[in-house]
Amino acid sequence: MVSVKEALELILLQSRSFGTEEIFLKDSFGRVLAEDILADRDYPPFNRSAMDGFALRSADLLKFDKLKIIETVYAGSIATKIIRKGECIKIMTGAPVPAGADVVLRKEDATETGEFMVPGIKELKPGANISSQGEDAKKNDLVISKSHMIDGGMMGTLAALGKKQINVFGLPQVGMISTGDEIRQVGEAVLSYQIRDSNSYSLEGFFQLYGIRFKNKNIVSDRKEDLINSFRKIQDNDIIILTGGVSAGDADFVPDVLTELSVRKIFHKVKIKPGKPLWFGITRDNKIVFALPGNPFSVQTAFKIFIEPYLRACFGLKTLQFGRLPIIFDRKKKTSFDEFFPVTLKTNNSLCLDKVAFNGSGDITSTIASSGLGWHPAEQEELKEGDLINFISWKSFF
Repeated sequence: MVSVKEALELILLQSRSFGTEEIFLKDSFGRVLAEDILADRDYPPFNRSAMDGFALRSADLLKFDKLKIIETVYAGSIATKIIRKGECIKIMTGAPVPAGADVVLRKEDATETGEFMVPGIKELKPGANISSQGEDAKKNDLVISKSHMIDGGMMGTLAALGKKQINVFGLPQVGMISTGDEIRQVGEAVLSYQIRDSNSYSLEGFFQLYGIRFKNKNIVSDRKEDLINSFRKIQDNDIIILTGGVSAGDADFVPDVLTELSVRKIFHKVKIKPGKPLWFGITRDNKIVFALPGNPFSVQTAFKIFIEPYLRACFGLKTLQFGRLPIIFDRKKKTSFDEFFPVTLKTNNSLCLDKVAFNGSGDITSTIASSGLGWHPAEQEELKEGDLINFISWKSFF
């Protein structure tokens, strides 16, 4: 049996890239950049007015009571005249600052009287209300480095940089098997002793945060032959996940079946609660296999602690940092393992963590009732109110 730290290290040793592909920007949300993005020109590409107002010479504010308006310039056009002493040009936000001007006087600080503008203030520092050419980025500057996940804001930046198509890291193909005679598809009738397949939905939901959809999802009975046949059908996937049948019960055939199929075991059982029976290995074709215990909270915990870090390593993404927050409850250990339990974020003068009602790893409501996982370290027998603990949010922050 390995520790949580040892298990994670062994898993990350198997991380690898799944190649790259070029896609359209419109399809890039949630994907991970596989190229450095450089500025194709200066940004802004010209000295740009940051306000609606009047472009003028700063020295003229002290010299003249009024300035003659010689032209109006809108965003998307340029001035045809050069500003000289005693003159100004009416200008809109986003328009290029005309030659001769070194400030923009805000519209609300001026009064128009026919063909003249009367300044309401007598002093502006040169450069006021002007965004200088290249102040955001110079041509060929690195704007976005690779291995960043693309969100809406980044899509806007990429569009501004003219990137209609971009290179992103390829996605792994994922196949999943939910095992158990008691498992039924969502939408099927269930008897009193049967349950619906929830694990494939929660896991695929987590994977979709990274743009990944499952290629295969199957439910298999607790029979060796059925399990072997089902595994062979999905063994070409880059990542294979099984839930259930991995512990020590009479019908827990997964470890034996994986051995029979020549999947090399890297470890079986982790010093963690919930999720102790977790099995991890690799096929002869270097496909990754995660075999997880079947209880819903165990499955979701295993994703956050083991599978998500593996995915991020494959994409070159930074490791998610744990939050360190105080708790407003006491807790005693039930095992000598690292224990994970549902917590909710609260504001009690400052941000803190509170416990939520929890009926064990089979509790299907524990995720929606909580903000994430609290981590009770193996070496710490008891947590006291005010202690700082690691917090792992259900919602990943990229």
